[in-house]
Amino acid sequence: MTANSLKIVEFLKGNYGTKMTAHQIADALEVSLPTVTGSVNGLVKKGYAIREEVEVPGEGDKTVKVKYISLTEDGMNYDPVAEEAAKEAEKAAKKAEREAAKAAKAAAAE
Repeated sequence: MTANSLKIVEFLKGNYGTKMTAHQIADALEVSLPTVTGSVNGLVKKGYAIREEVEVPGEGDKTVKVKYISLTEDGMNYDPVAEEAAKEAEKAAKKAEREAAKAAKAAAAE
């Protein structure tokens, strides 16, 4: 997960229950709107966030569509430390598997 995505997840966790737009998130985190949009797209793809489109009253008789961003249950439970530990464990397991295969191949050649 990118640093910006992580900042957004932590921000949304801290504001759980508050309806937030991408503009509000960008302003609060002092990042650009495209940065928020890209990060949120990735979070939605991973199942960590959702966008909810709502029509709200605008000027006169018009309505305006607003997209609110919130975390899913998986997003609320996301733990970057655990994810990093899992990645490191997976790397170590693959390395051990390669070395075991190499040793078996060397033993078979003798």
